[in-house]
Amino acid sequence: MYFILEGSQIDHWPELRDAMFTLRAKVFAQDLGWVKVDGEREVDRYDALNPIYVLHTDASGEILYACGRLMPTSGPTLLADVFGQTLPDINFAAPHVWEITRLCVDDAALRRDGLCDQRMAILRSLHVAALEFGLSAGVETYLANFDPLRQRMWRRMGVTFDVIGRSDAFSVPVLLGVTEVSETVLAQARRRLCQAAPILCKPPHPMLAAA
Repeated sequence: MYFILEGSQIDHWPELRDAMFTLRAKVFAQDLGWVKVDGEREVDRYDALNPIYVLHTDASGEILYACGRLMPTSGPTLLADVFGQTLPDINFAAPHVWEITRLCVDDAALRRDGLCDQRMAILRSLHVAALEFGLSAGVETYLANFDPLRQRMWRRMGVTFDVIGRSDAFSVPVLLGVTEVSETVLAQARRRLCQAAPILCKPPHPMLAAA
């Protein structure tokens, strides 16, 4: 299932919270070496700013398979504070412009549960979920930083990011992409999934998720 949790709600789902932060540590600290973590969880200061988390779990809401974080650019963002060198000479800070960060998939969990062949569909569905949320929240544009490898991943997903910035000051080139949030884009993304109905659903009851 795909659902949204606000940062202020996440502690009501402690097992999903811990699974998300542990997955982020594995992907962004252990595998990619982009960040350093003290312990087994990757949590940064933006997690204290009430972001939106988009999560994909099994049908019971107990096993986390993928996640991402959405934040408005009208406040502090990873984009401006860490990857500001990728920003062109344009002020993007606005309530209707949001950044996508910390997008990751638990490949070990997919292998364990025999879901490896669904990886691309899961990523495409996360994009649809982000579009559905964005339209409901008045978002018009998503920004994302990514390296060339993840740029190819976005392309395989069928997501069109127009690259508007780049920096070579990091261990790998970091690009800045912008993509539209609209009913037209959502309809195109749903067609790629052969999915006409909305993807987002209500989160599992917190008592069930913590059981």
